[in-house]
Amino acid sequence: MSYHRLVALLLLAPSTLVAQSLGRQIEAVRDGTVRFSYAARPGLCGDGRETVRSGETIVVLPSMYGRGHSDVDVCFTGPVRVAIGRSHGESVSTRVHVGGRWNSSDDATDLGVVSAPDAARYLLDEATRANGHNSVYALAGAVFADSIDLTSDLARIARDQAMKRELRERSVFWIGTYEDATALRTLRRLVTEESLDDDIRGAAIIALGRDDMSDDDVAWFRSLYPNLSPKLRDNVFLAVSRSDSPRASRWLSSVVEDTHETEHTREQAMFWLGQGRSPTQDLVRLYEHLPETTLRTHYTFVLSQRRDREALDKLIDVAQHDADRSVRHQALFWLGQSKDPRALAFIRDLVTR
Repeated sequence: MSYHRLVALLLLAPSTLVAQSLGRQIEAVRDGTVRFSYAARPGLCGDGRETVRSGETIVVLPSMYGRGHSDVDVCFTGPVRVAIGRSHGESVSTRVHVGGRWNSSDDATDLGVVSAPDAARYLLDEATRANGHNSVYALAGAVFADSIDLTSDLARIARDQAMKRELRERSVFWIGTYEDATALRTLRRLVTEESLDDDIRGAAIIALGRDDMSDDDVAWFRSLYPNLSPKLRDNVFLAVSRSDSPRASRWLSSVVEDTHETEHTREQAMFWLGQGRSPTQDLVRLYEHLPETTLRTHYTFVLSQRRDREALDKLIDVAQHDADRSVRHQALFWLGQSKDPRALAFIRDLVTR
């Protein structure tokens, strides 16, 4: 072997050859389970089973994905553990956990601790080959890996119409978990690419909905809003509702009050105003700007989803004083669903009069 060829192979070994080596080790097992582990990216933790958290992101693999806060006490910062089932030389199952440990009695081929970037590359390829839950687990395992940023790879999958729709939408979701400038720019580009379908653009809009959304972010969404489809407008309402900025609340309220908007759009804006971080007083003030019976009926439901005293007081007020009998009855219905002692007392007083 020539000196130059030897040097070339040595230079290749730390990256490509090692990644290929992991794949070869897995493929060498014809039947049974292959397992390995690697370092988790910073901020990621899990319960050792299906639940994984990263910042505001909470995932219960394989099918529950969302943002919020969890009161789960046990959350291990790693490692990421992967088990791949093999049958007749093919990978037939992929399962991923963060934290915990393997059962020592398992009859499995254990590859030990492997390079996180190499594991990510292998699992990303596996995600594009596998189907169903196996694809979902493999993609998650890739994103969980330390020391590698997959934003560009995930964007490529999201744009590829030949890929499975679920994989494309999950890829957009995972871009949002990186929460850095590159990821946010990538999501904005996906939102504005009209060649993409509404499901992918909508997933990008939702991924941009964060607790730390700035007034500039809200203004950017407002600038897009007039040219969006009804479906994407609904997604914008969801995203903007996560902001605690008064500007976000005022805009959602203005959409509800706008008689030029469709009834569906106004109901959706009202729903997300109620579900989001806007103060209840903004929701209470909205009642005086709802001349339509259908919107006031929907308003009673939106109020019922708030669990604070101010919302309950307003719901009782609507039940007592709304001009329309059907709206009053609907308010009473939602009061009947409440476990608040004041709601129960109000209904009891009505019955015993």
